[in-house]
Amino acid sequence: MNQKQKDQPVWQDIQQHDRYVAISELIRDSQPNSIYYSLLVLSSIIIASGVLLANSAILIGGMLVTPVLTPILLLSLAIVTSRPIVIKRTSKLIAKSVGLIFAISFMAGLIFGVPEDKEFFNHAIFNNSLQAAFLYFLVAFASGVAATFAWIRKEVSNILPGISIAVSLVPPISLIGVWLAQNEIQLARYFLLIFLFNMIGIIMSSMIVFSLLNFYKSGDNLKINSDQDDILK
Repeated sequence: MNQKQKDQPVWQDIQQHDRYVAISELIRDSQPNSIYYSLLVLSSIIIASGVLLANSAILIGGMLVTPVLTPILLLSLAIVTSRPIVIKRTSKLIAKSVGLIFAISFMAGLIFGVPEDKEFFNHAIFNNSLQAAFLYFLVAFASGVAATFAWIRKEVSNILPGISIAVSLVPPISLIGVWLAQNEIQLARYFLLIFLFNMIGIIMSSMIVFSLLNFYKSGDNLKINSDQDDILK
């Protein structure tokens, strides 16, 4: 049985039950409860501190904690299954999350300021060029495919922590707040572009995976789950 599962084509359609389970878990992990916001605040503090301490290891730790990826995957699923209410509620959750990350980073930037030695900000991760922005989009697109696939195919779910690091959703938001606190408008605008590229890349790629695996057939399941859990109030 296990051998048979291993030999199945990667993009083979999955069973309706498996789609139902994936939807249920995605909705459960995207609920705006105390756990979600606690992890969001903690990850925001860790990442803002990593930026201000010029420490990439701390940044990576913060990326592992952040829960922002799951609402974005849920938004992609809601678009594929044409569920306007879920799209609206999930979009509001994402907007609140972005606002909270920004506020924490902005305050940290005001209180502590950026390091006097700015060599850290010349690192490739902060390279403010159009080419780098496009490469971030490619990374986000590929990571979105991997994240969605890993969420659906539980046998490869162990790669999700690595995907969370690769996507880099929170650091650009944190850098927007930090640079605006320092009145560096041009740099803040650039990292806003990076964040938007990341968001678009993840949503596009996730929608493609959900469509290829026929999740558009599961619209009723998404409605039932969202009604039962009363998500994203």
